[in-house]
Formats: sequence, C-alpha cells, structure tokens
Amino acid sequence: MRKLAGRALGALALMTSLALAAPVSVGAKTPSPITTVQQYRVALHAYVQAKDAIDATVHRAILAARTAEDVAILAATTPAQIYVARVNFNEVRATDIAAWQAALTKLGPPPRNPLAPTSTTSTTSTTLVSLSFSAHELTQH
Repeated sequence: MRKLAGRALGALALMTSLALAAPVSVGAKTPSPITTVQQYRVALHAYVQAKDAIDATVHRAILAARTAEDVAILAATTPAQIYVARVNFNEVRATDIAAWQAALTKLGPPPRNPLAPTSTTSTTSTTLVSLSFSAHELTQH
C-alpha cells in the first residue's frame, strides 16, 4: 500500500510540474530571425573594429619611429647624423604605411548595405575631344 501511495504521490507531483511548466513554455516567445539589416550592422561593426585596430597599429608604429628619431636627433653631434636619423624615420614610416595599405587591402571593402541602391554607375557616356590651340589662336579671342 505504501508503494502505491508513493507512486501516486510521484505521479501527482509529475503532473503538477508539467501543468505548471506548460503555460510557461506556451507563453515563451521564439526569437525572431535575424534580418539582413541586422547582419549588415554586425558585419559593419566588425569591419570598423578591424579597421580601427589596423589604424591604431600604424599610428603606434609611426609614433615609436618618431620617438626613435627624436632620440637620435638629440644624440646627434653632426648635421650628417641628424640627416641619417631623419632618413631612417622616413624609411620606417614608408614601411609602416605600406604595411597599413596591405592590411587594408587584405581586410577588403566594407560590407554592402542591403538598403543601398543596387547600382551607382551611370549609363551615360561622354566622349571628350582633345582640343589644341596655338598661342596665336588664344590671344586673338
């Protein structure tokens, strides 16, 4: 008898928990699907963060090179040493800028806005005719 009462009590507890959980699961909303605009915003945010990181890296590198140039100029005792310090800075800066451009190229263009028009090119073509005037013709008019 105790076994039967225990099973009945367990079944009653199970049914009660199911009855209480049912309204919660029915009332729960399923998340709406992600729209293309939301996907674009996420992709654009990631792109901007990556571009900002690339920009910050090149700015830090150039700042470090400028600091090294300033130290070298302060330590210089001849005009030739000052010249070498400036040349070294310009070479390092050129290398940093080339690396920055390569990183931006590797990053690629920003994501395309799905709400933007599909084409931004014009179908109108214009032909330019080269004009050549002599100095004499220009002074006559």
